[in-house]
Amino acid sequence: MNQNRIVELDALKGISIIGVLVLHSSFEGRFSQETLSIQATLARLFDWAVLGFFFCSGCLHNSSAPLIMTIKKRAVSLLIPFCLYNLIYNFSFVAMEALGWIPKGTIELNSHLLYTGLFQSPAFQLYFLPYLFLISTGVGGLEKLGQGRYNRVYFAIFLLVILFYLDQGYPTISHGSDYHKLPMYLAMYLIGLICRPFIGMSFAAPWMIMAALAAVLCILVFFRFCEVSLLVPPLLLALAGAVRPVCQIKPLLYLGEMSGSIYVWHTPLVLPAVTRLLAGCGIPSILNLMGSIVLALAICLLARQGLDSMFVILTKKPAPKYITL
Repeated sequence: MNQNRIVELDALKGISIIGVLVLHSSFEGRFSQETLSIQATLARLFDWAVLGFFFCSGCLHNSSAPLIMTIKKRAVSLLIPFCLYNLIYNFSFVAMEALGWIPKGTIELNSHLLYTGLFQSPAFQLYFLPYLFLISTGVGGLEKLGQGRYNRVYFAIFLLVILFYLDQGYPTISHGSDYHKLPMYLAMYLIGLICRPFIGMSFAAPWMIMAALAAVLCILVFFRFCEVSLLVPPLLLALAGAVRPVCQIKPLLYLGEMSGSIYVWHTPLVLPAVTRLLAGCGIPSILNLMGSIVLALAICLLARQGLDSMFVILTKKPAPKYITL
């Protein structure tokens, strides 16, 4: 485990990446209606999971960095893997179609493949990467225009987000590539930035934090009031500070540290393939749902370990961030 990492954020990322796999585990052809109903309930419970990653990124925002450095760093860590993995997944599906593993016509093989490879992909979760690039560099640019008056800049952005959703209405779910959700991701990023000074603080009365978190999650599940998803990441961060053993769960911290690789790898290949394999083996539907998530996580972690080891052996350096995130 990297000693320089922030364990509270790794714990939050670990929970968030489990939630992301739950959100992406709706396979109507492989699960029974009862299992799909359970998955839908769990999806409401983890409606905040993608927001968790924007929150963590906001917590790590460096307001003092030169804007050009921020743009270069974010381009390498976000835009390059976005294009790289879009191409990989598109060509993977072309190969599977040629081998007869998926129906003909699934992928349109024509002169526009380069375009679709760069900007469209079966890996629908990759929208996170360009959105985070736009938000992080945009906030950095506004900070420079504000000449250090960060609080005024953040307040102005929050006000614009509120006005936007008062006019347009808040989305029915707090994740997805719809442009209508971009202001929500921006707000979550700023909430993380504002909460950064509280990382590592020990809060008294942890039962109050747990009660607030339980109330918010109940509102998500039973009332489907998705606006409260914005409250979950900061409450989880506060809980990690109040209940320190949470930050000592090594498997959770490891998941958080590897969450970037899991995010870009788990779909559209690993998770769907595992569910199909388990369904073909006759595994009961509900066990398929739970087992496929666990197996997909294990496969991604093993792949990351193998990739890291290969780069160390061949180059004496760790795998580059634009491959592993």
